[in-house]
Amino acid sequence: MRERADLGLVTHLTVQELRSVGTDAGTGIALAEPGRVLHACENPQVLQAAARAGSPMPLLCFAGNPAAAGWALLDQLVADRAEVRYHGDFDWPGMAIAARVIARGARPWRLAAADYTSAVASLPADGRLDLTGRPGPTPWAPDLAATMTRAGIVVHEEAVLAELLKDLQVKDPSTATG
Repeated sequence: MRERADLGLVTHLTVQELRSVGTDAGTGIALAEPGRVLHACENPQVLQAAARAGSPMPLLCFAGNPAAAGWALLDQLVADRAEVRYHGDFDWPGMAIAARVIARGARPWRLAAADYTSAVASLPADGRLDLTGRPGPTPWAPDLAATMTRAGIVVHEEAVLAELLKDLQVKDPSTATG
């Protein structure tokens, strides 16, 4: 995986691979050292952009709602006491995914009401999509759901790609926006 990362290549993990390594497999090898910051996103385009940009920070991508391998990886990283920071789309399905990922131990990454408001303000008027669907709770940021409902605009991860990539370039992630 390190060799692939050094080449800027994306690596896909399987459930079988995750069951074969790591502390859960009885190898005694953690997938990440305690306190290690890893970022996670919803959209593969964010992962691809990070790889093209030569991001020095690890980035996990769940490609929407995590499948079995994504949940296994997240659970193992949380068990290893790594800090997984998650970002997803500012729409109701994205918020539902974020709620599930955060409930499993991830921390929000640029998922506050102020982040949403800033992102909406930066969208071009002709590029705005109406927020539809049933609002859901955002327990990590209780004012976020109300702010999204009031603004009524979808913000996909690609719209905030510059900010996400900037965080992924920080050598000391403790100084990056959480």
